[in-house]
Amino acid sequence: MIRVMLNLYGIARIIRMKTSFLSPYPKEIKSLLEPAILKRLQKEKRGQGYGKDYKPFLTVRDVPSKGRVHRRPALTHNRIVHLLSDLELAVFLLFDWNDSVTDIREQFPLNPEATIDIARRLGIKHPAYKGILQVMTTDFLIDMEIDGFLVSQAVSVKYADDLEVERTLEKQEIERRFWESEKVAWYTFTEQDVPITSIKNIRWLAPHMHSYDLENSERARIFDRIAKALDGSSEEKLPLPLRELDAKYDQLPGTHLQYFRHFAAQNAFLWDIHGKLHTSLKAKDIELSEYWLNQEANYVYAQ
Repeated sequence: MIRVMLNLYGIARIIRMKTSFLSPYPKEIKSLLEPAILKRLQKEKRGQGYGKDYKPFLTVRDVPSKGRVHRRPALTHNRIVHLLSDLELAVFLLFDWNDSVTDIREQFPLNPEATIDIARRLGIKHPAYKGILQVMTTDFLIDMEIDGFLVSQAVSVKYADDLEVERTLEKQEIERRFWESEKVAWYTFTEQDVPITSIKNIRWLAPHMHSYDLENSERARIFDRIAKALDGSSEEKLPLPLRELDAKYDQLPGTHLQYFRHFAAQNAFLWDIHGKLHTSLKAKDIELSEYWLNQEANYVYAQ
């Protein structure tokens, strides 16, 4: 799917965004942005860094969301990512589970000097809140390796209905022109672009992300227990070895399936979520996370 998108939108150069706009700002820009926003960009270095060191401009605590927000570890760099909707989660997983992707930077800030200028030239109001201009963001900046070349894609995640709203389209045009000036391919991703199998698997996993708050020793013990059971039952459908664990450890029916869904949501157990539905999984389809095997995983607690 990602390869098809590259063909549609063209190969983009690898992006190493210049961060000179973060500090200092021209006086005109400083007068338009509130101090809290400048602090986020300058002192907290939001939107800077790569891989595990990247800091998103917005986190789940910064923005009211229409739906559920998500914090989860990334396979790509083992960093906790901040996703502001179920659709962002779905799109993130599409890229995070793709071997060609080398980095994912969510809630990436756009140079306000550039976006303000674009809005003026278009005669469009720049995004603002209570009269204070806001820093625009792109939902995902994706770095990937394709046929030996490093390329970048900017991805805006929007529900299809929102693209019927004129104001949304205006902001999309500012964002599109920003990335055009950076010579980076940009496109919009809606729920209609997410494969049905992926959606069903995500819906099966996502609610269990915070089912438990397990301490290190208990987490390692249960992970090891399930891993050994799967290894010894490679041809069996997934529920069978998990039911056997329930009986062996005198647990209520479904307990270890619940554990499995929790651990899989936390990227401990992996499979091709885009190509294989969870209802048809066999033990041999499951891979173990290297981060979990090496006890280097980022575990996301409920609180």
